[in-house]
Amino acid sequence: MTGVPAGWTAWREDLARRIDGITPESLLADEELRRKAALVLMDDLAAMVVGATHAEVIALAQSFASPIAPGESLTALGTRGPRDKVAAVNAAAAGWDELDEGYRPATCHGGLYTVPAVIAEADATGRTVEEVLTAIVLGYEVVTAFARAFPAPRPLVLHPHATLSPIGAAAAVTWLRTGSAEQVMAAVDVAVTLSMSGPFSHAVSGALVRNAWAGAGAVLGFLASDLAAAGLGGEPTGALDVFAAGYGHATDEAELTGSTGRWAILDGYHKIYAACQYTHSALEAALELTEGPLRGRSIDEIAEVVVATHPLAYSLDNRSPSTTLAGKFSLPHVVAAVLVTGRTDPRTFGEELLHDPAVASLRERVRLVPFEPLPAAPHDRPARLTVRLTDEPGTVLEADCMSAIGGPDRPLEEDQVLDKIAGLTPATPNLAALARRVVTTRELDGEPWSALVTEAWQR
Repeated sequence: MTGVPAGWTAWREDLARRIDGITPESLLADEELRRKAALVLMDDLAAMVVGATHAEVIALAQSFASPIAPGESLTALGTRGPRDKVAAVNAAAAGWDELDEGYRPATCHGGLYTVPAVIAEADATGRTVEEVLTAIVLGYEVVTAFARAFPAPRPLVLHPHATLSPIGAAAAVTWLRTGSAEQVMAAVDVAVTLSMSGPFSHAVSGALVRNAWAGAGAVLGFLASDLAAAGLGGEPTGALDVFAAGYGHATDEAELTGSTGRWAILDGYHKIYAACQYTHSALEAALELTEGPLRGRSIDEIAEVVVATHPLAYSLDNRSPSTTLAGKFSLPHVVAAVLVTGRTDPRTFGEELLHDPAVASLRERVRLVPFEPLPAAPHDRPARLTVRLTDEPGTVLEADCMSAIGGPDRPLEEDQVLDKIAGLTPATPNLAALARRVVTTRELDGEPWSALVTEAWQR
């Protein structure tokens, strides 16, 4: 056991108190919180539908489908399987295109680590929509608390999809099963020991196993819940041993001793760009240039593009991405794709432009430098693009983006997220209508989740 910092025991007790005695009725009486939980849920369902179109996700779902038994839960592809494997498929699909919800106060995707496990458990056990929403809020609260308590060093060495996802899944599933804060914390103490050391560099190089880490975390979350219930428990200091002693993450003393604010899910953000969020400010600056001083110019007139960026993006420097994942985590590719096309729709960051000659050529002319001095949050993920042209004076064009849309100071409005869902899911036309009903009304709260998700994903 590593040394126990002052405040650790009190921090755990406070986290348990926050979720103790919570019921759907008491939690969801807060209309703002209920609508936000519904928005996170439906946004991630839409991301699953988009991700489920990829050949690798289809193959994964087929490998888990049983030719004998119909299975407990439904995947976004319409196949059925064991609940933990279904959660793995849906989590891989949700994160595949970088369109899932995220959390800015720490490097954590609270929805991705809770929603797939919750909906698979709810589908298998006949839980209601309001129970699903409550489990998501509580699982989100727990996993983001650990993310804040053990902030990852910059630049990132390990990927949060690997290190944190078992915690969110275990907390959410265990609450759905027991409603007990004590049991949730016991499952979390097991889940932290199942944390995976997935290298962040795999995202940059494009190793597609990265897209499976949140799914693996969902499976491990189910396992942690089962193990804790069977008496195979962990230690209350397990997170210190794993994150501080093992991974070398410093504990945040302010988090351990500070007062608790509002529910963490209210600080979640929604994305419209199908690329790593760390690239978003740069791609918005690139779009500004294409719509302004670069309009009508050929990219052959560009001699160099200098991207001043923030520490989380320093490693995103792959100029030869070989997979769409690598492209989404490549600042040279994302910036070049926007400068060449003047677009920022999901196709811009997909397979279509990965090997485009013009984009590939421009990628080689993109150079990353630190953005200095780095501003404080919410402007802690800024970008400045400086484009130098090939003309005789060497004309220099510049655009800044201090905070991309979706950030705390530029949040997507509810209707914008609902429009995003509709735009992403024409193949499942029921989903957009259901999303609006679930978010804006309570008329489906008491309905079985299994009926709703079957209708939502019907093609």
